[in-house]
Amino acid sequence: MTTRVDAPAESTEEEYYQACHAARLWMDAQPGSGESLIEPYLAVVQASPSGVAGSWHIRWAALTPARQAAVIVAARAAANAECG
Repeated sequence: MTTRVDAPAESTEEEYYQACHAARLWMDAQPGSGESLIEPYLAVVQASPSGVAGSWHIRWAALTPARQAAVIVAARAAANAECG
């Protein structure tokens, strides 16, 4: 499972909020909290055959490295309740 991409994150402010909010909703429904949920969330995103709201409904493998980085940044922000 990928938890880091060596590329700058690329998303609009609206896309960032969408990805962060989707991750936060998923995390709120799970036992546990905070950073312990980042890896399980990213595992779900990366395993989805059709993409999830947190990846703009695009499969992980179809995202550019910069878009993958944006999903990871949003997931980290969601884990820290920093979606803004």
